[in-house]
Amino acid sequence: MSVVRRWGRIAVLAAGLLALALGSALAAPQLGDPAPELDIRLLNGKLVKASDVRGKVVLTMIWATWSPAARMQLPDIQNLYAARRGRGLEVLALSIDERESEVREFWRKRGYTMAVGMRSDAFFDRFGRVSTTPTYYVVDRAGVLRHRISGTIAPEKLAALLEPLLAEPAPSERFAHHGASRQGTR
Repeated sequence: MSVVRRWGRIAVLAAGLLALALGSALAAPQLGDPAPELDIRLLNGKLVKASDVRGKVVLTMIWATWSPAARMQLPDIQNLYAARRGRGLEVLALSIDERESEVREFWRKRGYTMAVGMRSDAFFDRFGRVSTTPTYYVVDRAGVLRHRISGTIAPEKLAALLEPLLAEPAPSERFAHHGASRQGTR
């Protein structure tokens, strides 16, 4: 086989691999699309199933212990969570650190109560890769991706994005209210 032909085949293979990689990145959901349903293993061993958070507003934060911006945001996210979890806010903090033990120790020292887990190839395959920490994904009660935020966000601004979503009734409540009003018209 000639050198030119061999390099041509390598170029075609490389182009195919690049297209495959870009295709998976392009497959990330767009705002307004249904969010991919994933089960997440937390550091405490608990498995959070997609069905466990159905009907809740889910804020997923991709972060790292080595990221000053992410470290700065975590206390604000904890405060948002503490103030709104009773209204249906769920926070999943997914670390992209290499060592689970560092994340576990970091979390323990700060006493955060929101759910924490490690990065997952399945998460990135379905939501796309991130290049900035923190990165946030906000999914509404109906399971629709409503916001994707790369980088820091003022806690007041994040709260303003979450409030309308938390004010919406859960899909089961919406159905119950709709059914009740329907019964009254019969």
